[in-house]
Amino acid sequence: MSAIALSDRQGRAASTGMWLFIASIVMFYGALFSGYVLLRAGSTVWETPWRTGLAAEWPIAVDHWFRTMWLGIAVMQSRRLSGTGVPVAGLPRFSWVIALAGTAFVWRCADIAGWLASRGLVPATSVPLACWYVLTGTVALLVAGGTIAAVWVALEPVPAVQRARRGAMLQRYWLLMFVLWITTVGGLYLV
Repeated sequence: MSAIALSDRQGRAASTGMWLFIASIVMFYGALFSGYVLLRAGSTVWETPWRTGLAAEWPIAVDHWFRTMWLGIAVMQSRRLSGTGVPVAGLPRFSWVIALAGTAFVWRCADIAGWLASRGLVPATSVPLACWYVLTGTVALLVAGGTIAAVWVALEPVPAVQRARRGAMLQRYWLLMFVLWITTVGGLYLV
């Protein structure tokens, strides 16, 4: 088998694997969000303590746009990983932006969770809080994983064709994170 045919086969296998991984994340998050919707629809009272205190020091829209902006930056910069001209050794400049954006997003989610927990508002306090921790925490963990993957893709010394393929797969992942975050904001904060 020629090297070109083997590379093409590996590319198709990697792409299929990434699509299956994305589908599993969609199903997992979809199950969590569906559970949240069913709990909220069946509840007569739904407390939202994450809309007060530290979370509300900035206007609520600013906080969500702050985190949404960081995810948007990560999506845009992840596209550059799929381009050509990426150095084989060293971390490209835009990879630092992806790492910074992902870290800023996770930091803000953890900051609000820490503020809530310091006031005794932990998941065991109420069902709404448990839903907030699960949905926000899930997105934050997935963003942290995407940040690690972006740094790995940027640092791994592979041919430009493989790097472009991996960058394209990573961009799909970041687009999914953006959609999951918008869904979370819509469900937890806007309704």
